[in-house]
Amino acid sequence: MNEARLRKLLREAPVPGAAEAERRGRGMVLAAYEQRARERRAVLPRLAVAVAAAVLLAILVLSPAGAAVRGWIDDVFTAGVPGAEKALTRVPGGGRLVVQSQAGPWVVQPDGSRRLLGDYREATWSPHGLYLAAAKGRTLTAVEPDGTPRWSLSAPATVRDPRWSPSGYRIAYRAGDGLRVVAGDGTGDRPLAPRVAALAPSWAPGGLPQLSYVDARGDLRLLDANSGRSLAAAGALPGIAGLEWGGGSQLLEFSRRALRLRRIVLDKLALRPSLEAPVPLALPRRAHLLDAAISPGGGSVAVLLAAGSGARARAEVIVYDLRSGSAHVLFRTPGRLGELAWSPDGRRLLISWPQADQWLFVPAGPRSRVKAVAGIGAAFAPGAETETFPSITGWCCRR
Repeated sequence: MNEARLRKLLREAPVPGAAEAERRGRGMVLAAYEQRARERRAVLPRLAVAVAAAVLLAILVLSPAGAAVRGWIDDVFTAGVPGAEKALTRVPGGGRLVVQSQAGPWVVQPDGSRRLLGDYREATWSPHGLYLAAAKGRTLTAVEPDGTPRWSLSAPATVRDPRWSPSGYRIAYRAGDGLRVVAGDGTGDRPLAPRVAALAPSWAPGGLPQLSYVDARGDLRLLDANSGRSLAAAGALPGIAGLEWGGGSQLLEFSRRALRLRRIVLDKLALRPSLEAPVPLALPRRAHLLDAAISPGGGSVAVLLAAGSGARARAEVIVYDLRSGSAHVLFRTPGRLGELAWSPDGRRLLISWPQADQWLFVPAGPRSRVKAVAGIGAAFAPGAETETFPSITGWCCRR
C-alpha cells in the first residue's frame, strides 16, 4: 500500500466517540440559546417597570395635588445660556424695570437705557410708573424716573418696604417695628400698626384701600388703610418670607418650605372681607423655595426652587396654572438662580442668574425659548472694583 492510499484511509476513518461528542455539543448550544432567550424576554418587563417607576416618581415629586407637571423647556444649561446678548438693548415684552444695586436703584427704560436714581436703599414703582417711592435711612422720598425728588418726609425710624397702592393715593411702609401710611402727595403720614413682622405689606388690587400684613405675633391681618380698622385676621404661614395679594381675591404666602393660597371672600351683609382656609401648593421634596410671585392677572404662580449643595446644587422655576390645576417646569439648571419677576402683561418671567452673570427672559407658555443677556453685574456697577449682582425690585407697568 503506497503512502497516498494510507493517508486517504486515515482521513476517512471515524474518530472514536465523535458521535457522542457531537450530541453533547449540540445539547450545550441549545441550552445556552434557550437561557439567553429567557433573559432577553425578562429584561423588557424589568426595563418597562423601571421606566414606569421613574415617571411615577417624577409625577409624585413635582406635582401639586391633582396637577400634571410638564417639562416644557427643551434645554438644560450649566454655565449660562449660550449666545447670550452682551448688553441689554431692549426689555423683551416692553415695560420699565427698577433694579437695586450697591450704588442705589436704577431705572431701565424699554430700550435698555438706564439711569441711577441716587443712593437710596430701595425703591418701588407707583401704579402707572409716574413716580417711585424711595427709602434711605429714616427718609421716604417720592422720585420721578429721571431722579428728580417731588417730596420727602422724615419717619420716626428706619424706612423699609415702601409699597404704593394700586390707586396711587397711598404709600404703606415699615418704620422700625411699626407700619405706617402716607398719602401719595406726602401728606397725612400716620401709624397703622405699632408692631409688625419684618415683611413687606401688600395692597389689595384695584381701588380698595385694604392692606394685608403680618403682625409681630405671626397673624395675617387685613385692615382698612383709611380708618385703620381691622377687617379680618388668621394665622400666617409659619416662617413666612413673602406675602402678595393678587387677582383681587387671593393671598399668596410662602416660606422656604411651603407655598399656599388663601381666598378672600367679601361678606356682602357685613361689607367686610373674610379669610378662607389656606390651600397648599405642593413643592418638590428636599427643595428650598427662594422666591415666588403671583402673575399680574392672578392666574399663575411662579416659584424659584433650589436643592442640593456644592457640586450637586440645582435650581428650577415651576409655574402653577391656578385655573387648570396643572404645573410645568419652565427652566432648570445645575447651580443656583437668584430671583424672578413677572412682566406687566404676565406673559414672561425675568429670572436672574448671578453665577452666570445673566438675566433670562423666559416666556411663561409652552415650548419656551430663553432670551439671555450677559454682563449684568458690570452694567449696574460701572467703574466699580468689585461687582455685586443687582436685584430686580419692580417691572412696570401694565397697560
